[in-house]
Amino acid sequence: MNAIWLTHISNYQKTAHAFASAEKIMNVKNQRRELLMQRYGTLLPKIRLADYHNNQEIMLAEGRTAQIFWKKFSLLLPRWCSFRSRYPGSDDLVNRLLDLGYHQITNAIRKILEKYDISSALGILHVARKTTSAPLAYDLVEMFRADIVEVEVLRFLRMKKQPLEELRQKDIAIFLYRINHRLNHRYFIKSFKQCQTYRYYMELQILKFIKAVNHKEVFSPIYLPIRHDTRCTKGVCFHDKKT
Repeated sequence: MNAIWLTHISNYQKTAHAFASAEKIMNVKNQRRELLMQRYGTLLPKIRLADYHNNQEIMLAEGRTAQIFWKKFSLLLPRWCSFRSRYPGSDDLVNRLLDLGYHQITNAIRKILEKYDISSALGILHVARKTTSAPLAYDLVEMFRADIVEVEVLRFLRMKKQPLEELRQKDIAIFLYRINHRLNHRYFIKSFKQCQTYRYYMELQILKFIKAVNHKEVFSPIYLPIRHDTRCTKGVCFHDKKT
């Protein structure tokens, strides 16, 4: 399967279907970020990518959208965070938490890909910078950042009664525990008419992408409920209130 997959995605990469699929991925990301901001009474402009003809155009458009998001995101954090913008690898508290969370869910995606013997060496947006890079996982993680990591970074820091001077191992352990808890939170998936964990939703989304590449089609993502849904919360003790 691995060799066949690499052939399929290699042939798919520079096609119009690939660019349209990349736009779909980014549009899921933007929609989930809009919903996250709405929970805190903050509005983001509704931006949907469409009709771009290469990855550079898509990434430039997404970069402009991300600048708006991070500016709004920063205003929701405590002042003591001193967060300016997203800088991967930066040593400030917010960027470190974002790095940790993104790494955690990227690993979850890599495990799903490995489960189906799908190589993550080739993607449709990101490219490998080193031998250990996983461009396909980096592409797919875009859809899940807001629901799992960005929401938890906001909650984690807004709940602190005193400023954090540094991230202790205890803080990191608690944060990663909550990331994993979110992955196991249950959502109503309309196409299946049943509740499933977010981790399972990720797997379904990834399988839909794999199918699109194998059949030379445009990726058609699954969308979670837009409004707060109580159908899957019975018996759940983890309450995700706005904080």
